[in-house]
Amino acid sequence: MANTRISTPLVVGLVATFLASLVALRVLGAFDRDPTIFVAFGIDATAINEYAEARLGREVTKRDNQGHDGKYFFVQANDPFVLDPEENIAVIDRPLYRSQRMFYPVLAGGAGLFSADVIVWALLIVNLIAMGVGSWAVAHLAMDMGGSPWWGLAFALNIGFISEMNIDGAGVVAAAAAFGAVVLLLEQRPAWAIALLTVAVLSREAMLIAAAGSAFWLWRRGERRDALLVGGVPFAAVALWAIYLRLRIELDTGLSEIQEIGLPFAGFIDAVEKWMHDPLDMAVGIAMTILFLLFTRRVLISGHLVGWAFLGFVPLAILFTRQVWGSYPDITRAVAPVLTAFVLLAFLAGRDSRRTSVRP
Repeated sequence: MANTRISTPLVVGLVATFLASLVALRVLGAFDRDPTIFVAFGIDATAINEYAEARLGREVTKRDNQGHDGKYFFVQANDPFVLDPEENIAVIDRPLYRSQRMFYPVLAGGAGLFSADVIVWALLIVNLIAMGVGSWAVAHLAMDMGGSPWWGLAFALNIGFISEMNIDGAGVVAAAAAFGAVVLLLEQRPAWAIALLTVAVLSREAMLIAAAGSAFWLWRRGERRDALLVGGVPFAAVALWAIYLRLRIELDTGLSEIQEIGLPFAGFIDAVEKWMHDPLDMAVGIAMTILFLLFTRRVLISGHLVGWAFLGFVPLAILFTRQVWGSYPDITRAVAPVLTAFVLLAFLAGRDSRRTSVRP
């Protein structure tokens, strides 16, 4: 049984990496095997395009308008510890906000040792590996909940994570670490869980939600010391990195650093006008709203840790601006962990709740 618990989730993780690689190869094949298509440089992002082309010594493949997140991570990966902000971070629109997500570019940049030519491949490869790691973790959770480990593919087949991989975003690494932390908490290995939650929040600061939700779950179980550490250590890591950034970056772009958060429901209401011209975005927006309600109900009824860890994304979604709600790739990326957690709760909750739930 022990060997099965180790080997089968590993197979699921390898299959997930293989499937994600097939998607990547299909895209690469359509763009002459140029990995910069995943970096998502935009035709209107002149400063970053010039920065990248100077380092790569060639023209990069560009997407419409400003492109997307990967181009910022490319810049960060060239200087992940912000040692020369005037040379690197200066080309980023919101340097403090972007630089807060540091762990993914640290990996893809080899802690600052990789060349630009290696980085454009490493950004993709790190996410492909993270797809496998996340699926491996979810496979473990599925087995803990009494289901087949093949439910682990709910991570790699999550449209939000696929969209994130498609733009070299940090969300795949962050979520893989967060789901891994949930597994470790259930296995009563809080120190390693805290380490993974720290990785998660330094990959994407919104994963403080996972740390807070996990801490709340532990607190209700009476594990007060672990709860304080699980909630406190990742928060301290984010705060310390934020202080470091403010000591290193003294750039004033004239832009608000936070543009994705606004008044409650305002972003959803503003997005409706855009949805009128795009039925797919409207369908996904409505579906996500219904899913949030169903997910909240499942979490409150089941008490599973996998639900509590990501429940905070529901109230966060209420604050998202039109920038997030406006298109299905953005809203699904923003709350991708909820989609995978909902699949587990919807199909597996109640099979084996001895370790994974807390009753009121």
